[in-house]
Amino acid sequence: MHYIGFPELGIKLEMNREVFSLGPITVYWYGIITALSFLIIIIGILRNSEKYGFKQDDLIDLMLITTPVGIICARIYYVLVNWDYYRNDLSEIYKIWNGGLAIYGGIIGGIITILIFCRIKKIKPLKLFDHIVVYLVLGQAVGRWGNFVNQELFGPNTDLPWGMTGDIISDTISKSPSQFPGVDPDLPVHPLFLYESLWSLVTFFILLWFRKRKKNDGEVFSLYMISYGMARFIIDSLRFDLKVGDVNINRVIGIIFAVAFIAIFIARRIRKKDADAGEEEYEPSVYREIIDEIEDKSPETEAPGEESEEDTRAVESDDENLHETDNGSDNQEAEVVEKEGNEETEDPAVPGETGQ
Repeated sequence: MHYIGFPELGIKLEMNREVFSLGPITVYWYGIITALSFLIIIIGILRNSEKYGFKQDDLIDLMLITTPVGIICARIYYVLVNWDYYRNDLSEIYKIWNGGLAIYGGIIGGIITILIFCRIKKIKPLKLFDHIVVYLVLGQAVGRWGNFVNQELFGPNTDLPWGMTGDIISDTISKSPSQFPGVDPDLPVHPLFLYESLWSLVTFFILLWFRKRKKNDGEVFSLYMISYGMARFIIDSLRFDLKVGDVNINRVIGIIFAVAFIAIFIARRIRKKDADAGEEEYEPSVYREIIDEIEDKSPETEAPGEESEEDTRAVESDDENLHETDNGSDNQEAEVVEKEGNEETEDPAVPGETGQ
């Protein structure tokens, strides 16, 4: 039975790393907590996925591919950075239940896998990244408690109230004093897992709030990378592992990521602002609006040489009336001439003449 204690807080817990054994199979707390963190990520990603324009079937396929790739890449990264330890005992490389996952390896492997998947499925990768990282950071906050059970991810001695100690911590420091210079195995140490868990939890709420206020796809992902890069740069300043020579590789990558994504975030915001300003620069003249209004109210103008159907009918009607009038006048004149002719042909009687 192992123990974990917080002396300043008067807390001492008895906890084994193993949950139970079933024949040759042993179930570890680290594995259960890691599985729980992945379950939280999966539920979060699938929840309301349709609301953000993603099909659940596509996301399930993505996670079935990305999860094992991410775990393998996270393990490879950790082993490579700590090669001085693993090269002396190669059998420890695959014993992932003993701890040793570097999230940077998982992120790099996951990003590459998602980019390939999005290209095949024709999904916008930045939009998908924005959706995934919100729940990824929540899973990280939970997953770090696996380090608590394994009594790993700790820093130098501290007299802060939350200073942590444990039998595995003391044994680890005592067996490898060169890896923990200046650290007393009998005194409390910084619980770095707790710092990162709390950092990730705060980041989750920030991303959840910011997601509805982003102006460009990819901004939530950029904010996550900035936050995580700063966490690595600050928290890992207290770590003794993940070093190449005397340089903590996580801190170097962390600050590069943070600075790079800050620049990307600002540059894209400026570009967005310039684009919006360009659209607002053109404003129609007031006179243009008046002219448009007059044109809307005025009758439609006809092209020269073209007559409307009504005009054609009116002209035809006028022609018919004029023709009828002309015919009527001609008839009247004919009648008058005929009448006059009749009057001239009649011979009136001459006075004084009688018939013989």
